[in-house]
Amino acid sequence: MSIKLLIVEDSPLDHELILRELKLMDEDFKTKLVTTQPEFEKVLADWNPDIIISDFDLKSFSGKDILSYAKKVIPGIPVIILSGDVTREQEITLLENRANDVLTKDNYKRLPFSVKRILNEQKDKESLNNNLKFQEALAEISFSLNSLDSFKNKMNKVIRYLGETVDVSRVYIFEDFKSGKKTRNTYEWCAPGVTPQIEELQSLNYKEEMPSLKPMLLNDGIMVAEDIHDLPPDMIEVLEPQNIKSLIVYPISIGEKFYGFIGFDEVRKKRAWTESEDKLIKSISGLISNAFSEFKSEQKLKKTNNKLNKLLAEKELLVGEVHHRVKNNLALVSSFLQLDQMGLGIKDQDEIISANILRVKSIAIIHEIVYELGTFKNIAVNKTVDKVLSESFMQERIQDFKVNVSTYDKKIKFNINQAVPLSLLLSEMIFEVFRFEGENKFTPSKELNVGIFQDEANICIYLFDKELARVVGRLLEENEYNFSEIFKVLAKQLGASIEIEEDKDSIKIEFEYRDVKGASSRL
Repeated sequence: MSIKLLIVEDSPLDHELILRELKLMDEDFKTKLVTTQPEFEKVLADWNPDIIISDFDLKSFSGKDILSYAKKVIPGIPVIILSGDVTREQEITLLENRANDVLTKDNYKRLPFSVKRILNEQKDKESLNNNLKFQEALAEISFSLNSLDSFKNKMNKVIRYLGETVDVSRVYIFEDFKSGKKTRNTYEWCAPGVTPQIEELQSLNYKEEMPSLKPMLLNDGIMVAEDIHDLPPDMIEVLEPQNIKSLIVYPISIGEKFYGFIGFDEVRKKRAWTESEDKLIKSISGLISNAFSEFKSEQKLKKTNNKLNKLLAEKELLVGEVHHRVKNNLALVSSFLQLDQMGLGIKDQDEIISANILRVKSIAIIHEIVYELGTFKNIAVNKTVDKVLSESFMQERIQDFKVNVSTYDKKIKFNINQAVPLSLLLSEMIFEVFRFEGENKFTPSKELNVGIFQDEANICIYLFDKELARVVGRLLEENEYNFSEIFKVLAKQLGASIEIEEDKDSIKIEFEYRDVKGASSRL
């Protein structure tokens, strides 16, 4: 950036001597010459120079007047007074009136040193002011991030404050998708008159659209450009349509994981980022990384707490339901015993005991599954059938017996109010098959193959065993070998039809899937 020097001098020779000394400096100067007071006042107002170099002894007005007027209009502007003959007292007076230097014309070689010193002082002053301003911004942003406001409001306040403090065109935050392959603009602040871009930047593919960005941020920890044309071609292609001329971008990380980035765009002119601005933006990116990390942790904690609260509520409900189910199933066992006592079930005392032990075990199997799941719903049909049949054959002391359950869909499920009658139905059936007293008693094989299927409405269970199908077929016939009354009641409660498919040597148990509510012990 050029340094604007306003020279107040009515001697052409002295003007040339001043320019000659300035050309020896390694600085980019723009100069303007004025010779009269009205001209001086107009240029001072319109041009806003950085430094004034003025002769002390002008024909129409004095250097003292120049100094006084300049400091009144622009209080901080540096003024160097040149004089062919100035007394020590005059020099002290000028310095007391805030002249930045007083030089004699016989020593023009001191002029570059004086200008250089003033420029350094200005830079130090500007740096100090910026540091104070940026420290204030850092404190304000830290306060905002620790406020009780919503995270969205906090982020919007932070980027607005940053944009106004650094005086940029646009400030934005991008957050990566979970895969890390794409990113999206989630927060944006724009200076007045700057076109927002957030709606157009909701799904940027790193690999396809800007492959240079992520490696640059990961490896260098920054992407900065006074001119975007100094960046890789893929970045220029993304940035040019947005009219971006300069930018600076820092990564946002959560722990060790790259999460996104915060960026600052300048669309009005090319811009060199100062060391103070760089430090501020880097510090803020760290604060924002921490804010996102805390926000994500809070979200995770809230989600966990909600889940725990839900589980606690479900457990409380489960405890009440367990009490209800146990009471109902005890009533169910009591009903079985009463039916046996009335002669509607098994008459032999040992068999009554064996039958009810199996019934209790069948109910216990369902309760065990419910305990493992923590719910009375979504009980797997294949698991229920496998456990009940295995237990039923084990009760009959059949050694090395194996149940092979196959299903095209292990997600076939029902609730406890269908699981209990099905488990009892299966155990009653196996119990009565083993006690079949007709000709050709049941001879068990070493394994039983079971298939489970479900169409839109019905669940079908196939028991593939020729010998088992033969005996169940006999028990289904209307003669003295009928199934017990308990078996019929259970089939009715489940809404099950039981058929023998002779061509498949199988027993088919089919019932409609229903989200049954109410007591499972209703007989």
